[in-house]
Amino acid sequence: MGPHGGRESFEARRRKEQVAFLVVKFLRMHIAFRQIASEFHDRLADGTLPSAGLFRRVSDLAQSIGFDLKELAHALFRTRNGAESPPAPSRSSDRLAAAKTALERRFLDSSIGTGYHLLLILLESLYQIERYSPELDREMKEIDQVMELSRAPKMGADQRAELESLHTLDQFSARLAQDSTELAQIVIRRCADLLEATAKVVRRFGSSATDNEILVLNLLRSRDLVEQVYGEGSAEEILADLCGKAGFRGRTGTERALALVRSRCGNVNGLETESGLVAGSAPASAS
Repeated sequence: MGPHGGRESFEARRRKEQVAFLVVKFLRMHIAFRQIASEFHDRLADGTLPSAGLFRRVSDLAQSIGFDLKELAHALFRTRNGAESPPAPSRSSDRLAAAKTALERRFLDSSIGTGYHLLLILLESLYQIERYSPELDREMKEIDQVMELSRAPKMGADQRAELESLHTLDQFSARLAQDSTELAQIVIRRCADLLEATAKVVRRFGSSATDNEILVLNLLRSRDLVEQVYGEGSAEEILADLCGKAGFRGRTGTERALALVRSRCGNVNGLETESGLVAGSAPASAS
């Protein structure tokens, strides 16, 4: 069976799709989380965090892209069915490359899985903030009013003690609310740091998939996402890395990428124009 087209094995084709989906979904995760984190800090600063509606947005992100990424990472990077590892290469340079690849695969599985579970922790903290903070504000106003009554000269000692007990409970509730906010801040920071570290490894991992026309196609379609995560000009650099040794002609990485997907992906008539070039779509794409 040949390496491309209909002659390619189902397993090899499926793996190419999984790699492409993982890379593009990670880009979407990175951008979506960055937007959530930015709004979190803005709303925290102006005191409107309980009404920001971030619980729903984090829930949607965790249940869709976050869960999909976790499952893709497990499928790609974990040894399946106790399969034996391939024999170690004989040359030291090959052993070094194999060790580096193995470390990166383990890191991606761990970091993506950890990121998913951090989203769940953030979700719980946001639930506490959005569900209970408004009630706490109302309770504090009511208790302040009741405490004014405790200063009345006719208030008995027993009644005053009960009011003091209510005030103590109010202070305890306030500490719990503050704890939820502080935990959310910690998780937001950890998620941001983890995403930045993972982005570097995803870029190296993606650039090593030099025989993956499905990944190249999806990166062509997602140039804007690539540049939002990695900066201006990064899409061209990544495509040049992927297609530099593929043997397809072109002055730029983008042109060589287009030649590659036209050659291997069949019908690409639905391509969109990007940067004066035809770039585009094919049956397999990451959503």
